[in-house]
Amino acid sequence: MNVKSFLMGMLCLLATGVSFVSCNDDNDDFLDDTGSKVSLPGRRAYILYEGSYGQGNSGLAFYAPDGNADFIGDIYTVQNGKGLGDTGSAMIEHDDNIYVVVSGSNYVVRLNAAGVEQCRHEFEYMPRYIDAEDGYVYVTQYGGRVSKLDAVTLDEVGVYQGQPDHAYEGIVECNGLLYVADSQTRDESATVVLGYNSEVLVIDPNSMQLKQTVSVTVNPERLWECDGKVFLISRGDYATVTDSWLQLIDTQTNTKTDIEKAAKLAERDNVLYLINTEYDSSYNQTNSFFTYNISTGKITDHTFLNNNPEELSSATIYLFEVDDETGDIYIGTSDYVSEGTVYRFDASGTFKEKFDAGGINPNSMIFVD
Repeated sequence: MNVKSFLMGMLCLLATGVSFVSCNDDNDDFLDDTGSKVSLPGRRAYILYEGSYGQGNSGLAFYAPDGNADFIGDIYTVQNGKGLGDTGSAMIEHDDNIYVVVSGSNYVVRLNAAGVEQCRHEFEYMPRYIDAEDGYVYVTQYGGRVSKLDAVTLDEVGVYQGQPDHAYEGIVECNGLLYVADSQTRDESATVVLGYNSEVLVIDPNSMQLKQTVSVTVNPERLWECDGKVFLISRGDYATVTDSWLQLIDTQTNTKTDIEKAAKLAERDNVLYLINTEYDSSYNQTNSFFTYNISTGKITDHTFLNNNPEELSSATIYLFEVDDETGDIYIGTSDYVSEGTVYRFDASGTFKEKFDAGGINPNSMIFVD
């Protein structure tokens, strides 16, 4: 046994009685569990559920992918002695920290790896989505704003101010630039939609100035960076119930190409996992599951799920994530009024289990180890 292995073993023994450190046999990294009231395994997942708008019932659930700890339906409350707030809209992991955007309560919070709050930043305008790069986090807001925050302190160090009646949604950093979805035009209260926009903004994160815009399908919402490319899903005009479309933005020319109808996206190993939802005249929905190979630009004509439960074919899908380490697939459903359900499949698409999501409208899941 070398000295490093011995010290690792001793620290793991100490952690059985003290919750400030977490040990993982698969790597030599330590997670910051300072202040944790519960003992957590080295590998863990968190599920953000947004709750019902205006009800203040958002929460953060803990789940152990390796099955070595009990599920905790609201670990944020357990760790911090208070509720998360109203409408948790987005969550990312960055440098073993967890960042959660709580739209209805107008703030973003940084948690350590155990879900203990470290600091928060409050906004005048409703925050929506978040991305992180090079020691900064970037948060989109209604009111036509993108804030640049120090990733440790969450102090605002820069801001892009666009048109104040525009609602910004998804954001992603790619090749040194920020891509921001300009989705809607709203009234002064930001509650009434006046129209749907059709642009993605390209912003220099150093100066926080607009470089150019990219014309895209109406109502752009979410963006992803995959293999140096930007992928976008637009929701279409809700008033006319148009389809959601997956698009590719060429970051060299800043032009977009339509790929296929799709409403949900997850990515692993240069493959996009996609879910599309079609509606009939009575608004009954049917879900289809397929993939897109980023390298070849080809779409499969078959599902990536082998034995999905029947209810998934017509359920409202709210959460869709792929575990980058194992390839396991997680799909969360919602009926908007009761606790959501998460379905887990292995990398081959074989159904493994389903479990309660912890709360209403589970919308995102991250893995920390």
